[in-house]
Amino acid sequence: MSKLSLLFTLVLLATSNLQGQTERSAKDYLDSGVARLQKGDVEGAAGDVSKAIELNPRFAEAYFLRGNLRLAKGDFDQALADYNKVIELVPNAPGIEKVYNNRGVIRRYKGDQDGALEDFSKAISLNPQYAEAYHGRANGRADKGDVDGAMADYNKAIELKPTLPAVYIDRGISYFQAGNLDKALPDFDKALELAPGSAHAYISRSIVRGLKGDVEGAIADIRKGASLNPASVAEGGKANFTTPFERLNEFLTSNPSNARAYELRGALRLIQGKGSEAELDFRKSLALDPTLKPGVERLREAFK
Repeated sequence: MSKLSLLFTLVLLATSNLQGQTERSAKDYLDSGVARLQKGDVEGAAGDVSKAIELNPRFAEAYFLRGNLRLAKGDFDQALADYNKVIELVPNAPGIEKVYNNRGVIRRYKGDQDGALEDFSKAISLNPQYAEAYHGRANGRADKGDVDGAMADYNKAIELKPTLPAVYIDRGISYFQAGNLDKALPDFDKALELAPGSAHAYISRSIVRGLKGDVEGAIADIRKGASLNPASVAEGGKANFTTPFERLNEFLTSNPSNARAYELRGALRLIQGKGSEAELDFRKSLALDPTLKPGVERLREAFK
């Protein structure tokens, strides 16, 4: 072998060895990030995963994990960039439906409803047994007013995975918005059976109970929800997230003569410390239906 050939061979071997070491090092950082995450060290995990990407800019698994960490933290633009990179690098990899689903979640949050629906549908086409993607598409369809399509997807998600509390909450909300209180109530019951710490489910159920005339049930749920998370009774929530209070306002817009709805809104305002506004709602309730006076007095007493 000539000296030139030998030198070329050694360069190839050195490059190959260096590449292998770099990839192993990137994998080590990813493994370390996973281990940190399992211990609750989210910031440390994010740092390790970013280091893995720095060492291997084509490490799709690392982009996916970092995207998930950023999504959980609320860094939606950065998470979106990571998910886009995964799809660019490995568009046909096993499990890629999870990336499409998570990207759909972000797109929906950012108001890109068509993009979100496209991603959820893509995830379903890749894995027709993916319950979370049906849930996401159901929410997207509900956003666009496709009630029948949303219900079909909620039902499919529950058929595939009957232990997802958020699906029951969201289907219950859809039933509520359609005026079907009798179907909404058992969905909130089921959600609380699966997730007894869900303040959102308690406040949502309190509204249904109150509208059905169960004042004591509504009081119990409002108290529980507010104790778990005071923000659950707030009038305004995060962008693209409708609070139970806001849904009650929407209900009143469609049903301006519903005395019980004013009664309930008064209770929610009273627990927020908005006594004068609560009193206006209570008076409106009694003007529409004087027979509700015992319930109104009970709510005044409960949340004074």
